[in-house]
Amino acid sequence: MPSLREVMEATMGLERETMALYARYAKVFENEPKFREFWYSMARDEANHVGALTLVSTVLECEGVLEQKSPFSLEDETVRRLRTLLAQAAQNAGPSLTIEKALAVALEIEESEIEDRVGELLKAVKQEREYERYQRLLVHDLGDLSYMIECYCQDTSLLARCDALVERHAEALRQTSTPPREQD
Repeated sequence: MPSLREVMEATMGLERETMALYARYAKVFENEPKFREFWYSMARDEANHVGALTLVSTVLECEGVLEQKSPFSLEDETVRRLRTLLAQAAQNAGPSLTIEKALAVALEIEESEIEDRVGELLKAVKQEREYERYQRLLVHDLGDLSYMIECYCQDTSLLARCDALVERHAEALRQTSTPPREQD
């Protein structure tokens, strides 16, 4: 089993690669403000994920547990599949890229098991507040992605997949959200 440090570093690396791809998409669509802003927003959200994971990693290091064995591993096949997807998408991020194709790639990335692994990692290291914050960001990001797919893609199956993903993460958030405190 890898250490928590190794899992955190691998996860942050994948989040950074995703951020870079979305920033590249913003550049591809720089002449279309609504698309450019959407992709910058997606890149910023990935940067927020990296920041949250960096904070958790720092807390774990301060607690002296970062070198402990991770309660789970990032499956090599999952990481390999996502890295391949990111590399191919980066190669194809040129002037001929359509918004439909870019949105389909984004959904494929967001469907990867990496987002689930990040959540599992946060829960496993007892970072419930960060887990809840992460889930809120993820539901928001996926909602934006769903909206863009609905507006700019003709593929209804793509929209159905995205909406199912939004609902799955929203349900995970509902399961963990702290109910509001009653007033005295």
